[in-house]
Order: sequence, then C-alpha cells, then structure tokens
Amino acid sequence: MDNLIKQLLKKYLHLKKSLSALFNNFHLFSFNSIKQKIIFTSILLSTFPIFITIVYIYPKEKNALRNALIQNLDSIGHKQAELVEKWIEERKADAWLIAKNPNVPGVIYKSESSENFYRLLHHLKYTKEIYGYKEIFICDRNGDLKITTSTGKVISNVEGFEFFKQAIIGSTYVSPVIPSVIPIINEYGNLEQGMPTLFITTPVIYERKIIGVVCMRIDVMEINKLMRSVRLGKTGETYLINNEGYMISESKFLGSLKDFGLVKQRTTLELKLINPSTGKFIKSVEECLKGGTGYDANGYPDYRGTIVLGFWQWIPELEWGIIAEIDKEEWYGPAKKLHKIIISIVSLLTFAVISFAFVFGKKISEPIVYLTDVTKSISEGDFSKRVNIGTKDEIGELSKSFNKMADFVEEKTHALEEYTSNLEKIIEERTKDLTQINKELEKQSQDLEKTYKELLTLDQMKDKMIRDVSHELKSPVAQVQMAIDLWMNEVKKERLDRSKEEKFRHIINSSLQRLRKTIESILDLSVLESGRFVFKKEPIQMDEIINQTVMGMRLLAEKKGLTLTYHSSENLPPTIGDKSEIIRVLTNLIDNAIKYTEKGSINIYGACKGSYLEISVEDTGMGIGLPKEEYDKLFERFYQEHPTMYGSGVGLALCKNIIEAHKGKVWVDCAGIGKGTIFKFTLPVVPLENS
Repeated sequence: MDNLIKQLLKKYLHLKKSLSALFNNFHLFSFNSIKQKIIFTSILLSTFPIFITIVYIYPKEKNALRNALIQNLDSIGHKQAELVEKWIEERKADAWLIAKNPNVPGVIYKSESSENFYRLLHHLKYTKEIYGYKEIFICDRNGDLKITTSTGKVISNVEGFEFFKQAIIGSTYVSPVIPSVIPIINEYGNLEQGMPTLFITTPVIYERKIIGVVCMRIDVMEINKLMRSVRLGKTGETYLINNEGYMISESKFLGSLKDFGLVKQRTTLELKLINPSTGKFIKSVEECLKGGTGYDANGYPDYRGTIVLGFWQWIPELEWGIIAEIDKEEWYGPAKKLHKIIISIVSLLTFAVISFAFVFGKKISEPIVYLTDVTKSISEGDFSKRVNIGTKDEIGELSKSFNKMADFVEEKTHALEEYTSNLEKIIEERTKDLTQINKELEKQSQDLEKTYKELLTLDQMKDKMIRDVSHELKSPVAQVQMAIDLWMNEVKKERLDRSKEEKFRHIINSSLQRLRKTIESILDLSVLESGRFVFKKEPIQMDEIINQTVMGMRLLAEKKGLTLTYHSSENLPPTIGDKSEIIRVLTNLIDNAIKYTEKGSINIYGACKGSYLEISVEDTGMGIGLPKEEYDKLFERFYQEHPTMYGSGVGLALCKNIIEAHKGKVWVDCAGIGKGTIFKFTLPVVPLENS
C-alpha cells in the first residue's frame, strides 16, 4: 500500500509542475490561490476521461470488437466447412470399402440364395447400424436391385436416377439433398414421402469392368449434428444451403418458423432463404450462390427479418454453401449499453468534482500543503509521522482518518513482512499436499480406465462369440433338419427302407457330433482370445508327450492305412508350459494330417534350434492350394480350404492361440497340391540356470 501512495503522490506533483510551467510560459491564466488551482485541475481531470473515452477508447474498442467478431465467424465458418467436407469424405470411403467387398461380384452375378448374398447382407446391415445410414443397396449395371438393407418398400430399378447414372460411368458421386420418391421413416418415426435424403454412390469394378453400383442413403439429420457442434451465442447458428437457395439443414429457430407458418415439418428443402421485406435472397445467400467467401460485420436482414452479422463460404465440390450468423443486437448490444453507463457515471462524477471544488476549495487549500509534507515523509518510509490538524470540519476528519490509515498501513506492513517470510514454507506444504492428492486421483483414474477396458473386452468377446456360434451352427442344424424331414417322408410310406434309416441316423449322429465339437471349440477359443485362461506352468519333456500322443493316435492312422512315426531326439531340452494344452496342439495337428492324407506316412520331428524347440508334423497328403502369401488364412477361425471335409474350422486357430500364449509361433510349409504339408511350431527352451 505504501508503494501505491508513493505512485499517486508522484503523479500528482508531476502534473502540478507540468501545469504550472505551461501556464507560466503562455501566460494564459494567473492563479493566486490553491483554491483556483484545485478547481481548474478538478475540472480538467474530470473532463479528460470523457474526452479520451469518446475520442479514443470507444472507437478502438468498437474496431477490436468488430475484428474479434470477424475472426470468430471466419473461424467457425471454416471449421464447419472442414467438418462437412471431412464427413462427406468418410461416407465416400465407406461406399468404396463396400464396393471392394469380395462378396459383391458374387451377389451381382448369382441369386439371392447364394452364400455370398447372406454374408454381404450381414455386412451391409452391420455397416448401416454402426454408421447410422438409412439404407444401403447394390444394383447391377442395368439398375436392377440385387441386395438391400431395407425391409419396407423399395425401388426395384434405379436406372433413371442421376445418382446411378453418375456412378455407372465410373465416379463416386454425392447427390444433392432431394425429396424421397417413396415413403421413408422421418425423424418422428412415421412414414413420409418426400423426406429430404442424400445419396452417395460408387461403381463396383470387377476384372476392370463396371458391373454395378453401391448406393448409400444418408440420414440428413446427421448434417444437423455437424452444424450444431459449434455454438455461436444464444442467437447464433450455422446452416447449409443448396444451389437453389433452400436450407438443407435444420434451423435453430424451427419452432418459431412453424408458428409463423413459414415451414410445416422442417426447414430442410422447405425454407427458401429470402428477405421477408424484399422477397429476394438474403445477402449471405446471394453472395454464397455467386461462389464467393466473405462476411458482413455491419449487419443485414436474415430470413426472419432480424438484422444479423454473418460469414459465408461456398463449397464447389458439393454445390453447398455454409453460413454462420448471429444477431447484431446480441453481439454489439452489451458493448453499447456498457459505454452509455460509463459515460453517464463519468459525467456525474465530473459534475460532483466541479461542485466540490467550488464549495470546499478554500477550506481544504491551507491544510493541503501540510498534509502533503506528512504524506511525503510516510511515502519515503517514515511511518512514525502523523497529521496534527485539530479542526472539526472535513479536513479534521480527514486528518484523523489519515492517521488511522497510517497506523493501519504501518501495522499491515509489519504483518506483511512477517507473512512474506512464512509464505514460501506455506506454499511448499500446500504443493506437497496437492501433489499427493494428484497422485491419488491419477491412480484412481488408471484403475477406472483398466476396469472399463476389461468390461469392454468382455462385451466384445460376447458379441463375437454370439456371431460365431450363430454362423457355424447353421450348417449342422440344417443337415439334421434335412435328415429328419426325409426320414419323416419315409415313415409315411407303407414300407420302410431300413438302409435309409441307417443312413439318416448316421447323418444325424455325425451332425450332432460336429455341432458339439464346434460349440466346444468356439467356447475354448473365445476363452483363450479373451486372455482370461490361466495356463498351468510346469516343466515339460517334449519327447515324452510326443511319444504318448503318437501312441494314442497310431490306431486311427492305421485304420486309413497310414504309418505314424515319431523320429525321437533324446537331446531335446525341457520347456515350461501347460502340458495338457501342448498335447491338444499336437493332437490337432496329427488329426489334421490323418484327415487330409489318403496314403503314405505321417512323420513327427523334434529339434533344438538355439533358444527354441521346433516340432514338425509332416504328411504326404493333398497339400495346400492357397498361394504362400495367404497361408495365414489357415489359422483364422472358421476358415477351411476344403469346407466339405469334416471339421469345425477352429482347430488351427486354437493351436495358434495356445502356442503364442507360450511365447512361441506356428506356421505351415507346402511344396504344392498333392505334395504333402508340414506344420511347425516352436516353444522356448528353459534356460540352464532355471533347469
């Protein structure tokens, strides 16, 4: 506080000297008393802020406010334009990915009962639900509908539509927002014809020829979410227009527009953006349709007749315009009101100061010098000085108050010095407390995040397992149903064919066995992939478990006329792992070798290669018909190169998960079709110090 008093006194003395020198040099006035000086100085100082406010501060603040508005509108407009363009590009990418789906050509060329049809339909429905599309459909190059996600009324041929014509010539096309030609569900859940809709189409290219078109009907309401993602005050809004001057997004003032009868359902494709008083396009729309980008910070009437400030930008690729507007009254109103209040207050203060100067100038002039001297002493650090004025007027009260203030300043100065000395210690203690609290909060946040990820993983595993089970159970269930139906037909006949009865019983038993094995494999694989399976770790002698497995499966091989041999190596070092799971891997690989080998032999080899054991299962069977770069597909769940063979398609996926969980790897080699197959896997060797 003593520094503040010093600064005020210095400014007062400097101003006093400057004014005295000015008047002495130009001889404009002659002051014979301090009263006149106080009156003149008070008038000058009181009117000077008003002059500065009107001449300098107000224009500066107005320009600054205008520039801030322009920058804000420009930033919001460009940001919204980028969001719209990015959103459209993402929708194009979705259409392109669907067109590249390997099942699409099969659906276009084959009937609805093909396996490709149901796989593709499942994929399209999944994409529609995830990304919120209204409909996804695919048609051939003649415009005939081949597949659609819609369950209601659909158009069977789209050859005459512009979105089909543009895509069939080889380009990804974004249509204008147009009314639908068939009834579709609106935002209220009712069927409505003429609903605003948007199509994105892309060609399907197969063997360098365009064989069809992928069409996606977009929910236009998603555009409204983009427009409302950035807030612009209470009355501000951003919206899109088409090349005819109609709004293609929802207005912030939809309720008011309905009340005035300007729109019935929505502003999209219903509201033409014209000035109510002139019947012409509003300024932002008129300039936007010319293909320009700009702003108006002075104000113009919008489609409601309200004066607004606006920014506009034309997006030529989409033939859309984006406009950001805010009511002029909202933006400039508070500033004008504040300036009026400030000027009124300053004017009243000026009048009060001038009145005070004339009435009390003489009374306060004499003790001012004495008060100034004492103030100088205090400002220089001598807090023992006090004012000794015994009058009972305001000056006397001022002197008493000044003395009290001096006492208070002296007391607070000492207290401040003492507090300052302890401030660093207090800050350090508070910093330690805050650091500890922050660490605890961070730990809690990490625990919550970990729990959330675990729950999310379990949920994803559940969904995946449900899809897998429903997918893989269709075939055996269908076979059982077929066998039962055929047997029921035989039962209705007068004479039963017992050979057919045995055949149907065999089909039912085989299908039920396959069903049971498939379910068990899916459950085992799901538990493994979730990471919740706990492996029992123990030392394993691979020679021992390979011999046991080979002895157990030799009879199965001999039934097919095959020889099953383990070429043992007595120098195999031990490894650490789950013995039962490693036996499962060996059993699956040997079982596959027997299944796919009609004649010849199956040989098992074991070798130590550095820090890993390498186990090989070689057969002389039918080999692999896939290219080498696609061998990894064999380890994917439910993939079968020969789907007619008995099996669930999960065995190799289980093997891969088990081996990788033991920090090993599994792979396959093949010289070609009919030249046999070699499956290999590795396991880490136990270090010598641990063995």
